[in-house]
Amino acid sequence: MADDTRYAYAVGRVRGMETGLLDRQWLERLLSESAEGAMKALTDSAYEDSMADVARPHEIERGLVSALGETLLVISGVSPEPELVDLFRLRWDVRNLKALLKASLVKLEGDAGAAAGVGTIDVAVLERAVREKDYTMLPGFLAEAARAAQDAYRDRGELASVDGIIDRALWEHSLAVASSHRNAFLVDFFHVEIDLLNIRTFVRMKEVGKDRADLATVFVPGGTLELSFFERLLGEPIDAFARALEYGRYGALAPVFREWSRERAYALELACDNVLLREVEKAKTIAYGIEPLVAFILHRQTEIKLIRTAVIAKLNGIERSEVEARLRTTHV
Repeated sequence: MADDTRYAYAVGRVRGMETGLLDRQWLERLLSESAEGAMKALTDSAYEDSMADVARPHEIERGLVSALGETLLVISGVSPEPELVDLFRLRWDVRNLKALLKASLVKLEGDAGAAAGVGTIDVAVLERAVREKDYTMLPGFLAEAARAAQDAYRDRGELASVDGIIDRALWEHSLAVASSHRNAFLVDFFHVEIDLLNIRTFVRMKEVGKDRADLATVFVPGGTLELSFFERLLGEPIDAFARALEYGRYGALAPVFREWSRERAYALELACDNVLLREVEKAKTIAYGIEPLVAFILHRQTEIKLIRTAVIAKLNGIERSEVEARLRTTHV
């Protein structure tokens, strides 16, 4: 809702936090450094506290997750509607639940990859729920989804069904909460996120030769692109998908699919990020409302992706020119 004066303090805090976003000069420094040098550079930025206990570049993910968790917690704390901001934290609860549940179903030993300190539910609580198969300690919609995912895997033996069921529950809940607050911006933003999720899922399913039944298992309702849109294009050349997107809301993705190859998957991720960044451009014209808060979250998430990509590329010995090619559209 535009001009919602309840958000005056929150927007003021976020405008101050925006000064800590990395500028072009800082990004140039990051790209010119070694992996170790990049880590040192981060200690001279807004990531100083998050990186304090990260000893080696190989451990950077822990610091980046900590930085995002702190960002989300601060913004939730200053928001007059923290339940809306917490929808972005809830995604990490879902990510953790899926990782723990799938590890349990396939009896995987060791670390399942759950990220601590960024969601709304302590990882220990999720671990206990999955271990004891007692989901009563989770929010109702998430408990129901976990049970359904567990049953689906038992019946079909496909881990994709776990992702599909829990993802659908997340987005149905997110849309319901945003709608109950009559927040048209957030509802529309979620529609776009769901569409982009389904587009990426469609491409993955097409790459491995899945059929319509497989696609229906992982498709997430709630976007503007219906399942039938993807079903009719599943057996067509990827160029047909580009033409189908070309003149619609997601026309910016069409060039990616015209030159599609599995090696260019990063280009799709960048293009999707840019679609979302354009969606929050309107936040610049909003004096008071949730828009500037969502915009800052998105910019911080995108910035973290850049740092992760740059440091991992340096660890893998990838040339700067190739790293820049993977980041240029969004930042450089």
